[in-house]
Amino acid sequence: MHFQDVPDMPRELLDNTTRIIPSDGVSPLMRILRKLADKGYAGPLSVELFLPRFQQGDPFEVAREIRQKAESVMRQARVI
Repeated sequence: MHFQDVPDMPRELLDNTTRIIPSDGVSPLMRILRKLADKGYAGPLSVELFLPRFQQGDPFEVAREIRQKAESVMRQARVI
């Protein structure tokens, strides 16, 4: 399951290049995670980002930031 956020912009302008780190945007991620958990989903979540700043950054720092923010959202949703 892909797990990412989106910026506050018109839906028709969203594409793969506008994906951002979970918790940095406007998606109702906690509600989505709770709904998935309530339906029994216990599989993996994968963050897939295509913005150049993520691809050009230090991979360890980018991974650390993604993990920290994604886990924070998951804790708030009480799924970890």
